[in-house]
Amino acid sequence: MRFKINVTKFFLKIIFRCSIFTPILSNADKIDCFVLATVQKRPITTLDVWARFLFLPKIHQVFIPQASFFQYAPSIFRQILMERLQLALAVQYKIEIPAQQLEQMYRFWLKDLKKSCPTVSLLPEEIKIIKEQLRANLSWDSYIEGRYGSDFFVSKEEIAAYKKNWYQRPATLKYIRYGEIVIFYKLHPEEALKEMTNIRDMLDQGAPFPQVASQFSQSNSKKNAGIVEWIPEHMLEPDLLKIFSESTEGQISGPYVLKNLRAVVCVVFLGRKMQKELKQVCPPDSEIRAILRHERKKSRIQQEIDKLLNGENYEILKGAEKYFSPDLKE
Repeated sequence: MRFKINVTKFFLKIIFRCSIFTPILSNADKIDCFVLATVQKRPITTLDVWARFLFLPKIHQVFIPQASFFQYAPSIFRQILMERLQLALAVQYKIEIPAQQLEQMYRFWLKDLKKSCPTVSLLPEEIKIIKEQLRANLSWDSYIEGRYGSDFFVSKEEIAAYKKNWYQRPATLKYIRYGEIVIFYKLHPEEALKEMTNIRDMLDQGAPFPQVASQFSQSNSKKNAGIVEWIPEHMLEPDLLKIFSESTEGQISGPYVLKNLRAVVCVVFLGRKMQKELKQVCPPDSEIRAILRHERKKSRIQQEIDKLLNGENYEILKGAEKYFSPDLKE
């Protein structure tokens, strides 16, 4: 299948690499290099996970003892696995990101990072990690838009219906504003809870909530990018609504296990208002179209993520149990 995507065509090289360096833990024990998983024959090794782990304190400006490596490894492994699956999909569908576009995205990312970490300086290997993440994200978005973009079309009738519902909202409608970090689980909530506890430790040390959320949250919500909106209470899960009723404004809460969502969450409650207090105006047609399109795209993205993780393009090898969540396919 070929997509109409405005990017230059090139072939990605699949590089088999194992040993880059031999990392040393604080107790002087060497971490062994072995393959945890393969994505279309390209390996993910313990050193890939270790390199990302060493990078965490720098980009979040927090202290993380090296002895806690195995606590963070499942989250990091899942992130790398998802990126490799997305990049493999890009190769399959001949989706390529021009070097200039990748560089522009990197500079934008770095500028945003320096808002919270003005003195940060990245090593070549760290820049390589970030650019691979950005390439995976750009490739993934190109794939979604190229294959399903026509499904996201919003008609004039849908915009009119949105406006009608907007003007019919009662003045007593209650709204909540919040941010969230979500880790979904299938069979083992205690594993997700353990990972979220580590993330909470980073937040308690002062790591910016939106920055941490954008890296670790598995939800497609825009709140993870720091874009917090006024959400009607009736649209929230009852368990989540109960959490907010007991939360202090501006403080981070959690982690909590939400059984209905099969998820573990950390949230920050940012305010509550009535419809009449918001003094909102109905968005223009272009914004309504963007809102409805985003909702459809979000739903499709989740379906495609599930397909990737349930597919046959990767294999997790025996002996890697302590590096990844048991929710993933073995």
